[in-house]
Amino acid sequence: MNDINYWHLRNHVLCKGLDQHELENLAKISTIKSFNRDDIVYFSESVAKKFFFIIIGTIKICRSDNENKEIISELLTADDVFGHYSSSENIEQYGKIISDEARLCSIDFEKFRTLLQSNHQLLLNYNDAIREKMLSFKQKYEDLIFKDIDTRVNDFFIRYGKFHGKLVAGKIEIPMMLTHQEIADYTATSRQSVTTIINRMVEKGIIVYEGRKKVIIQ
Repeated sequence: MNDINYWHLRNHVLCKGLDQHELENLAKISTIKSFNRDDIVYFSESVAKKFFFIIIGTIKICRSDNENKEIISELLTADDVFGHYSSSENIEQYGKIISDEARLCSIDFEKFRTLLQSNHQLLLNYNDAIREKMLSFKQKYEDLIFKDIDTRVNDFFIRYGKFHGKLVAGKIEIPMMLTHQEIADYTATSRQSVTTIINRMVEKGIIVYEGRKKVIIQ
């Protein structure tokens, strides 16, 4: 058994309820690797199918449109999962590290799927994780259809703060790892519009930028 893999996996939300033997079986087929900011993690059809557990760090999941423009579909952090979810999936996607460092556990998807078939608790945890993803996708695309640009950018900060921020003296502090262009890519708008909306939010005291690395939601 790989002890390092075991200790990383035992604290991941996808492994809750697993006993030592089940965790050991998962650790045997997993690989832990460290990454730096801007490193690319490929998991599309062009390479071997992988399923990833995020141990630490923040990652954006992207694809390119017909004009080679980056589209961000997800922003993920510790305890999230990503990669291939089914054998029918054929969308070309990749992950890009946006935190200063990250540590990922990768598993060959076919080996992971075989393990799911024999481990009821892991299957339940996996189904819960995928269900949350589907709900998140549904909410995001409903937002794109029904909400205006100002509301989408405002909701981005609320959602980003919920999953990536911490409460300090009654206010939410967020380590801001995204540029205005990346926020635009995530909210399906232009960088100029995002900059204008953010400046307006700052003027109204809704958010405070402390340098380029921290945002406080009032």
